[in-house]
Amino acid sequence: MNHLQKILLYLLLSTLATVWGCRKDVEKFLPYTPTQEDLSLLFQQAPGPSTHTVFPFGGSIPDTTLTTASGVRVFLADTENLFADDAGTPVPCSTCPDLKVTVTTVLSKGDLMARRLPTVAAPGGQMLESAGAVQVQATCQGKTLQLLPGRYIKVQVPAPTVQSGMEVYTGATDGTNNLTGWNGTGSAAFWAEWPLGGGIQQTGYELIAQLGWSNCARPIVEQTAQFCVTLPEQFSALNTRAFLVFDNIRSVAEMKGDDNTSTFCFDEAPVGYPVKIVIVSKTGGQYWLAQKPWELGQNANLPVAPQPQTDKEVLSFIKSL
Repeated sequence: MNHLQKILLYLLLSTLATVWGCRKDVEKFLPYTPTQEDLSLLFQQAPGPSTHTVFPFGGSIPDTTLTTASGVRVFLADTENLFADDAGTPVPCSTCPDLKVTVTTVLSKGDLMARRLPTVAAPGGQMLESAGAVQVQATCQGKTLQLLPGRYIKVQVPAPTVQSGMEVYTGATDGTNNLTGWNGTGSAAFWAEWPLGGGIQQTGYELIAQLGWSNCARPIVEQTAQFCVTLPEQFSALNTRAFLVFDNIRSVAEMKGDDNTSTFCFDEAPVGYPVKIVIVSKTGGQYWLAQKPWELGQNANLPVAPQPQTDKEVLSFIKSL
């Protein structure tokens, strides 16, 4: 090799070394294909058929009470002057040959999880204790109705015992109509009692509500702190949902993560409350579940390891909450 060839070889090797040394590793580690859509399909199977009732009507409707299989009652009064279309034009029930009123009830912690309705106030994220959430929708020939200004519906929610301080909250939604929390209305939920027949009386709450989601709830007024869980690295927001399910009260918080880490956090966890940490995930074709009892404390970051489960086992667990 002559002198010129040696120089050229040296320059080539030096250039390659420089390029390799400056190369940035831009590959992103994605352990599994995103599976949130699969999780949604699984969770949608958890609420029972009694939680969703469609009441069909045709023509004029007298003052009436709609009673669902779960015991929730919805009162419709002066129905000729109750509804309007999206433009605000009155829609008397006598002019609608195909009126449907749909009532969806959420009376368990498993259903709160399944329908992604965490009991969290918006804004701020303060935890709420819920006595039950109800969605009432009305349509005329498939078109969504709203209430006329100044009108309301009355909703009764059954409860074995009644608590003081319960209020009416309405659902807060994002641009894609997903519920992001609950807005306080400042309206009290009233104690109520009504007959079930056979001399039996049902206790519960009475809400003055609008169409859409309503929640009978009260704030949990306690010191709060951030609470986090860290999972094995194959779990992230791409394939996992993480919840705090409170013991003894109907309260559920969903912890937030991101696509690049295996840590999920909730910022306003009330200190001292016993909970069950619930992790549901799917990686590839395998479902995973963690259910770990814990007491919320200051600035905790707890390692949690989900275990493999079948889809039926995960679904049965959600239904049991």
